[in-house]
Amino acid sequence: MTSPKEIYDTKRNNFVNKTKLYFDFLTSEFDFDEPIYGFSEQPNGTITKDKFDFNNQRRNLKITISNAYHPNDYGFEINLIDLIAETEEMVGYVLKENQDVEQNYLKNASEHLKKIIDETY
Repeated sequence: MTSPKEIYDTKRNNFVNKTKLYFDFLTSEFDFDEPIYGFSEQPNGTITKDKFDFNNQRRNLKITISNAYHPNDYGFEINLIDLIAETEEMVGYVLKENQDVEQNYLKNASEHLKKIIDETY
């Protein structure tokens, strides 16, 4: 039997590893800097959010890919931030309730983002 903590840890590890894998095209094809990884942590040590920031100064664009695990958060998000206009647009999300532990939705999310960048930037 798998405990809630084991499920949570597996989900987080899968998110981090699959984000690195599926969103690698940002650095290899679109010249974004290597991602800056960070997380939000509660005083008790519980991680409530994982986040990757990809920056591209030439395109004046920052892409944030995050997944929040706290009960009051929504879950997975892809946000595009225009560094000149200082505007932010959410271009993808998956609610926590609709995520699987394996984080299999990330492959489609990465393909969606790639299409947006191809067509817009």
